[in-house]
Amino acid sequence: MERLIIFYDGYCVFCNFWIRKLCRWDSKDRLRFAPLNSKMAEDMIQKTSFDRSQIDSIIAWDQSSRVRIEAAAIFLILNRLGGLWNLLVLFRLIPLPLSNRIYRYIAKNRIRWFGKNDQCPLPDPKYKHKFL
Repeated sequence: MERLIIFYDGYCVFCNFWIRKLCRWDSKDRLRFAPLNSKMAEDMIQKTSFDRSQIDSIIAWDQSSRVRIEAAAIFLILNRLGGLWNLLVLFRLIPLPLSNRIYRYIAKNRIRWFGKNDQCPLPDPKYKHKFL
C-alpha cells in the first residue's frame, strides 16, 4: 500500500497543529506530508492534472487513485489511520455537500481565527522522515 500524501497550507497555524497531531497518531507510519507550495505538490498536480487553483484545502493523494479534497480527504486520512479512528468515518453519513460546506467554512476562517506563520515551521526531528 502506497503511503498517503497529505498536502497542507504550510504557513497556517491551524493546519500545522493538525499535521503535528497526525504525525503522533500515525502509529503505522502510513502518512506523509508536504506543503501545498512544495515541489512535491507541483509534481502531484502534473501527474494527476489536478486543478487546485480554486481550492483552499487539504489534499490527500494515495499515488494510485484520484486526488481527494475537503471532507473526502479527511475521511480518507481517518481511514488510513485505522483503529478507533475508523469510528469517526461515521460522519460520512452526513451528505458530502454538507460536510464540504462545514469544511469550507473552517478553511475560509482558519487564518483569521488561528493566525499564520511567517515561514513554514520545521517538523519535529523524530517525524522528519514523514515530510517530503
